[in-house]
Amino acid sequence: NQLTLGDDSHIKGFRDLAGAVHKYGTKIAVQLQHSSWEVRDGAPVQVGPSPVIVPARVMGISGIPTHELTIEEINEIIDWFAAAAGRAKEAGCDGVEIHGAHQYLVASFLSATTNQRQDKYGGPVENRARLMVEIIKATREVVGPDFPVWPRLNGQEFGIENGVTIEETEQIVPLLVEAGAQAIHVSGYGAGSSAIRAPISDRPGFLVPLAERVRKVTVVPVIAVGRLGAELGEQVLSEGKADFIAIGRRLMADPELPNKSGEGRLDEINPCINCMDCIERPVTDGHGCACAVNAAMGRERDYEITPAAVSRKVVVAGGGPAGMEAARVASRRGHQVVLFEEESALGGQLKVAALPPYKEDIALLTDYMSKQVSEAGVEVRVSTKASPETITGIRPDAVIIATGGLPITPDIPGVKGSNVFTAQDVLAGKVATGQNIVIIGGGMVGCETGHFLAEQGKSVTIVEMLKRMAADVSPMVRRRLMDGLREKNVSLLTQVTCEEIHAGAVTVSAAEGEKQTIPADSVVLAVGYRPDNDLFKALEGKVPVVRCIGDSSEPRRIRETIDDGYRAGLSV
Repeated sequence: NQLTLGDDSHIKGFRDLAGAVHKYGTKIAVQLQHSSWEVRDGAPVQVGPSPVIVPARVMGISGIPTHELTIEEINEIIDWFAAAAGRAKEAGCDGVEIHGAHQYLVASFLSATTNQRQDKYGGPVENRARLMVEIIKATREVVGPDFPVWPRLNGQEFGIENGVTIEETEQIVPLLVEAGAQAIHVSGYGAGSSAIRAPISDRPGFLVPLAERVRKVTVVPVIAVGRLGAELGEQVLSEGKADFIAIGRRLMADPELPNKSGEGRLDEINPCINCMDCIERPVTDGHGCACAVNAAMGRERDYEITPAAVSRKVVVAGGGPAGMEAARVASRRGHQVVLFEEESALGGQLKVAALPPYKEDIALLTDYMSKQVSEAGVEVRVSTKASPETITGIRPDAVIIATGGLPITPDIPGVKGSNVFTAQDVLAGKVATGQNIVIIGGGMVGCETGHFLAEQGKSVTIVEMLKRMAADVSPMVRRRLMDGLREKNVSLLTQVTCEEIHAGAVTVSAAEGEKQTIPADSVVLAVGYRPDNDLFKALEGKVPVVRCIGDSSEPRRIRETIDDGYRAGLSV
């Protein structure tokens, strides 16, 4: 469901889009890309420079050799790019970026891994760059000398044998500038366990060194990218490592980021937590793009916060993500909102979710949401447990229950032992574990807890009933999570069932019935959560309106709970 400039029928739509953007004094450029997939005879076909198998997951298809493009087909693709750029100019757009990164078609020509041609488009680096050079030249002929045109490149391909190196990129860039490129956007790509997994991809600015290298070999502006927020972006520019910075996911989290940054309101920026939901949903699941921390992203009309016709008294029980968002939205609409939180600070499960390795950004989200609740005028009562009596005493018009979920305790002999703890308590530091640890449950929580403990030097074994560890984790995040576990030598046992917990060991059985005893000073339970909805049941029929949201309705991920809270705030 991407936008296209594949034919003239789309010019009007882009003209309308450009006009809407220009009303705000903002420029708009179009990124032109060929994904390497085409539909031929009604079926999807992956095309490329050579008939090699490229690891990919597009439309549920992977592991199929690509169709080797002929010279005639290459020339046709060059014409497609140039014509699309011409349409962008005709529509009133202000420039085009030719996407030659991230294993898309143009990138596959630049890389010796995927380009094994023996003709003028393969072999030495100048031949592999020929397609990009010819696209830029053809584009320049169509749009003229003054219309901005620039490529996006992989400064380096990580973890790929014979992949693009930064030294090759330094050779490619002058060729592109000579062809008519007026800037260079330096990205990067990786496969397997490199570059696109923790800790590399989770380190803010991890691609900036590549842009810095490119800037030394060209006189045109260089664009840097890679988890760049407002503060780090300013630092990159002030240190002369790049001329522009590119921001993607952070603008989904907070479209007002540029304005807030320019006005010095950095603490008001809704932080991206690098969860990859926005990318995973459309790429691997076929769903529309959504942001975990910004429920309104892409649904601004439907999720517009408008004044309520009548101001009502609203009680929210629970200060986790769902409760905070419900309270904020309801208060912004003009309701009188009281928020109860049993703990001494707001956050709920967000405080625990921020503790595993590489998830520190969730702590920033907790701080941001807490501040937004206060600024919305919500009356916050921390260290106060919401009871039926407390709530009915306020005589609310509506009650929103967001009391979260409770860890499930499986029915296993020995589960009540003194050496058995919940993952939640382990992460929160409420209990001390021994050296040898068995974690029962290999979903996201179990695996993240295993990584957390392994980083402390513990010997960790995770046991899971399913065939696959972290089966509830999206592919991109799962890959880096599993890499982290392997690097820490965490033992992973799948298709096993925990039979009994002993004082110093755990007995498990495989699918075939074979039993195994694993030494365990401590046992950690991570088999999921159940709704904590007792308060909801107690209030049904005792208040005019009561609604159960977030994990107290059904345990889910951050995105779903925040969205649930937002919709609850709109519904009052």
